[in-house]
Amino acid sequence: MRDVQSERDPRNVPLDYVGIENVRLPITVRTKEGGKQPTVGTFSIGVDFPHSFRGTHMSRFMEVLYQHLEEISQTRLRVTLEDIKERLKATKAMIEVAFPFAVKKSTPVTKLETLMYVDASFKAELNSTRGYVVTSTVTVPVHSLCPCSRDISEFGAHNQRVDVTVSWQGDLWIEDVITLVESSASQPLYPLLKRPDEKYVTEKAYLNPKFVEDIAKDLFLKLDPLSPCFRIKVVSYESIHPHNAVAIKEKRAEVSESSVRSNDQEHRDCT
Repeated sequence: MRDVQSERDPRNVPLDYVGIENVRLPITVRTKEGGKQPTVGTFSIGVDFPHSFRGTHMSRFMEVLYQHLEEISQTRLRVTLEDIKERLKATKAMIEVAFPFAVKKSTPVTKLETLMYVDASFKAELNSTRGYVVTSTVTVPVHSLCPCSRDISEFGAHNQRVDVTVSWQGDLWIEDVITLVESSASQPLYPLLKRPDEKYVTEKAYLNPKFVEDIAKDLFLKLDPLSPCFRIKVVSYESIHPHNAVAIKEKRAEVSESSVRSNDQEHRDCT
């Protein structure tokens, strides 16, 4: 059959990215305890595209996904990118997979075991300039109580749910990042609360008020010795305002000239 995609293109316009997205596949993710958690991944995968060809071979992306990515790990992502680069004669390949990740939680007083889902993702890139880089992301819902409201009110204070999104590079488990986020907030969230639990969490939050700035700063100090680079975004869905409150803090890795020359930059640059 005629290979239309490989026909020479006289327009001489390279593209930054071509690929497919919103591909849903069953996957397993390794857990800190040594198990494997089944979940559903939503994939995007693509490559850079040279000026000389008319189109890419989209079916090859799906072939690679089916071949490699039943289980997600940094090693498997790298093998996948190496394969897609070779098949499509690309200089750069990128893949991202987002998935719900379940964590076990016990209610603080009644000790009932529950499951709470967080949104997680892995984004990996392989190219001749930066080498192989993986960025992990997790969004953790927590509870905050406003210090100012508590200070100026004769009784009570306004509470809000807060989403903390952390993107990092390095060898950190999703479960550990969740623990760090929850310990930086006024209180963790729980899918189930009996009345003794509800009393406990509301009173504990009252004794531990946090601005979004407090959460971002406290979390930064905990992550700083653990990861060469990361990004923290704290979003508070305000209960007494029609807008959200936001705080962002980033740590970027320094890259030496020798590492740039040697092209050995794995886990050095944050995206």
